[in-house]
Formats: sequence, C-alpha cells, structure tokens
Amino acid sequence: MGLFGAMTTAVAGLQAQSYALENISGNIANSQTTAFKRTDTTFMDMVTSAGSFASQQTSGSVSAFSQQMITKQGPVSATSVPTNMAINGDGFFQVQAKTGETDGLETFSGVDVYTRSGDFTMDKQGYLVNGGGYYLKAIPIDPSTGNPVGSTASMLQISTGYLKATASTAITYEANLPATPSVGMLARADYTADPTNQGQVNPVQASATGTSYSSIDSTAGPYSFVIGDGTNSATVNIAANAVGPVSGSTTWTAADVASAINTATASGTPAAVGLNATVSSGDLVLTSTVALPSTATPTVSISGISAAIASNLGFGTTGTTATGTAGLLAGTNVVEAKDNATFLAQSLSGSSLTCYTSGGTPVDVQMRWAKVASSTNPTTSTWNLFYQSSTTATGTATEWTNVGSSVVFNSSGVMTSPTTGKLNIPNLTVDGTSLGSIDVKFGASGLTQYDSSSGSVNVSTLTQDGYTSGSLTSVGVDEQGRITATYSNGVQVPIAEVPLYKFNGETELKKLNGGAYTPTDLSGAAVQMATTSITGGSLEGSNTDIADEFSKMIVTQQAYSANSKIITTANSMMQDVMNIIR
Repeated sequence: MGLFGAMTTAVAGLQAQSYALENISGNIANSQTTAFKRTDTTFMDMVTSAGSFASQQTSGSVSAFSQQMITKQGPVSATSVPTNMAINGDGFFQVQAKTGETDGLETFSGVDVYTRSGDFTMDKQGYLVNGGGYYLKAIPIDPSTGNPVGSTASMLQISTGYLKATASTAITYEANLPATPSVGMLARADYTADPTNQGQVNPVQASATGTSYSSIDSTAGPYSFVIGDGTNSATVNIAANAVGPVSGSTTWTAADVASAINTATASGTPAAVGLNATVSSGDLVLTSTVALPSTATPTVSISGISAAIASNLGFGTTGTTATGTAGLLAGTNVVEAKDNATFLAQSLSGSSLTCYTSGGTPVDVQMRWAKVASSTNPTTSTWNLFYQSSTTATGTATEWTNVGSSVVFNSSGVMTSPTTGKLNIPNLTVDGTSLGSIDVKFGASGLTQYDSSSGSVNVSTLTQDGYTSGSLTSVGVDEQGRITATYSNGVQVPIAEVPLYKFNGETELKKLNGGAYTPTDLSGAAVQMATTSITGGSLEGSNTDIADEFSKMIVTQQAYSANSKIITTANSMMQDVMNIIR
C-alpha cells in the first residue's frame, strides 16, 4: 500500500497546490478591484491510521482551505466622484441587490448584504449603486432639524428634482457695537418725527430772575426793553407819566412791569412770545412757556434795556439769556424720507443680507444701528435697530423702520436686554414685499458693546434660513458618512447618514459576486457601529500585494512540480516490481 499511498498523497498535493494557485490567480486578477479582499490558502495535514506507534505513522496526506483576509485594510486614494466612499478601519456598507423594475420603478431583493466597495454613483432615479450592482442603504435625515430619523437604514434615493423655495423666518446676527460710536448719539430733536422707540420727554423750562428790583418813576420816562423766547421777541414800553397797570400810579412796581411784559407777549414779532413774567420775593422772574409737541429749546431773554432803569429791573444794562431743555413726544419708530440724510449721519451701518419670501422672491434687507440713550446710574447704553423699509420714499413717507425694541448694554458691554437674545420684527416689509414675522437672533453673547477704534459696527455673523428654489448640482459625503445635496441656489441640504456594520466573526462571512458578503451562522449577525470614519470622494483599493502573490506562486509551482515528480517516481517503482515477476 506504500506506493499506492504515495501516489494518492501526491495527487492530493497536486490538488492542494492547484487550489492554492487558483486563489493566487484570483488575487492577482483582482489587484485593481475596488476594496477587494485577497484570499490566502491554508494547508491541513491528514494523518493515516497506519501504525500503532508515533514512530510508525506516516506524514499523511494534505487538504487545502481558503482563508479570507477581510480585516486587512486596502490603500485609500482620492477620486473625482464625490459620491465615492472609502471606509477607514472596520465596517461594511449595508446594500441590497436590484431585482428588476415595476412601472419604471426599481425593485430590490429585500435581503441585506454587506460590502466595502464604495464606488457609488447616482443612477437615473437617484439611487446610489456601486460597480458590483449593489444599492446603498442609509438613515434619512430630517432637513428641518438636521437629525437622523430613527436608526434603521432604508434604500437611499436622492431627489433629483427642484428644491422648493423656503421663506426666511430668522436672521442670525452677531456683532460688536462700538462703546463710542463715530457718529455720536442720535439727536431726537433733529427729526420731523422722532424715529426712536423712546418715551415722551417733558421740556425743562428756562428761567431768569432779576435781583433787587426797584420801583420805576414813569414821570422821568419814557423807558423800554426787549423780551424774547429765542425765536420771537417783543418790546415793552413804559411811557412818560404812565400809570402802572397794577398799582394805578406813576410809580411802577415789579408787579406792574410783569403785567406789562405779559401784555406784550401776545404781540411779539412775528408771533407771540413764549415767555411769562411773575414776581418772586419782590424780584422779576421770566419763565419760558414752551410746551409739547414743540422741539424748540426753551429760552428766555431780556435786552435793550434803557440805561435809566437798568438798575431798577435787576438784569443789568446788557440784560440776560437763559435756556432749558427741549421736550419730545414719544418716538414714532420711523424715519421719514426727508430726514434720511440726518439719519445716515447719526447711525451706523449694520450690514445687509438677502432674505426670501415663501415663493422664493429675494428681498434685500439693509440694517442700521443708532445709539439713542445712555444713563449713568446705573451705566447703560440703549441702541435701536432699523431696517430700510422703502428705497423710493420721498417727503414724509417712511424710509427706515425701527424694529421697535431696544437693545441695552451694561457698563461691561454685556447685553442685558432683550433677555431672550432676539428681536422680533412682526411684519418685515421692504418696498411693499412682506417677509412676515422675522426673528433677529443674537443669542446670549452674540451682541456686545466694546471699545472700537473705528467707532463702527463690526459684524461677525450674518445669516438667514430662507432660500429660493434650485436644482441639484452635486452630492457629497463627509467623514461622518453624512450625505449632503448641493443645489444651484447655494443651499446645502443634509439627506442621509450612512451607517457602517461589523460582525463578530468577519472572516466567516460568505463571499458573493461583486465584492459583497452575506452573514453566516459563524459570522454572526450584523451590528451597527456607533462611530464611523468614511472618506468621501475616495476609494479603498485591493489589499492584494502583487510581489507577495508572485512569491507564493513560485513556491506553489515548485510544490506542484515536486508532487508530480512523486507520481513519476512511484510509477517507476511499480514498473520495477512488475519486472521482478517476469
């Protein structure tokens, strides 16, 4: 049996080496196949039962088995296709095979298989399919929140149609307003209608009091002096031998002079004089009568006093002038077109951006900031935000509209109001086009008031959430496996997240055509990985090492030849035995 056993073992060796050569051939043939995992050959000896002792046992026969090198990473290289994906490290894509089409729609097997071949491209219906004919599954993303919808992957189909327009609802705004603006503070009294949102301010009246009034003897007259309110004036005359209107004698008391002044205020030049005369502790007192809604600064004056009575009135020979503070009505929250130049000179540019209506109509929103108030106890600064509501307004028509809510900073430049971190514009309208309700969002610390050498507004973030319609231009993949569609309107919309899967026994997966694998009892079920690393626009190459395969091929060839030589030798020995019989 020895010669027959030798020949049988040699045949087994030929078969084993032939099997190894087949694997080597397949590895070399797939050296350029995307994500191909080479198959190595392992040999196992088969011991015969002959011999009762170890010293009597033969080396036995041989059997060959395939060993899949699935866990060995292939090299990653960039491609020009943005939907190509390369897995870095462990993991498999979950895919399904196409079974046909029904009513023009693709149908799939419903059986999940797994692959590392990430040469995905988009077909005519928006599915991502690789070179092996397998279609990618992914977890859809809710575009309104940017979060995955659940954790179960489904067939990924990217819409190739138009992205419909979305109305703007919020503006994200981050900026620093200068502690000392280059234009100073907005002067409310400079406008036909106060454009701020500040409340009513009552005037502080002007008042002037003479000292040491002395009675005037009119018999030595005549005398005169002029009273004014800063705009209009009147002359008060005391004729010779005039009888005082209060005392009824030619000796004029302070009350007589006050009465004469009050009579003259009605006949000022060119109109009545806003001034009233009274007597306090025997002295003459002049007080402004300016009241709301006038924006004039309250003023009282007395001048042109006849020298003979200068000491009597108590105002000296040159007279005196006193001023107060103008009073203002509550702000109107609008800038009239005729005040536009004044407003531009007293406010700072807050930049601009384009927002969109629900129909996709673009609306250019221009913004400006104006510092409208400050206080010292506590130290605060108040700003108003305006937007240009009309670019064609004239005269008294509104050109700029105040957002209506103040932004207040403390002495440290930190925003203390609004506490919500945003301003709401109920009906933002520009040139007749309404955007509806818009929130201007600053966040808790997005808006500050720090010193700035330029004295201007420094805008760091200015975005909005609306867009016009657009067509699909490209699809890309990031390192987290998130697929994003880019449209002709510049909008990027997250579509889906590509999960990766692993197996406890990866080397026991069953290989399918096209670089796919199906689970087996020994591999275990697929488990979704918590973290993934995917490179978009790249592919994983074959892990076949050509030099190593050629080395193994030489060794295999020698082993094959040696086994064939054993058969030849055994045959010769059999012939020798046959010759002995003859």
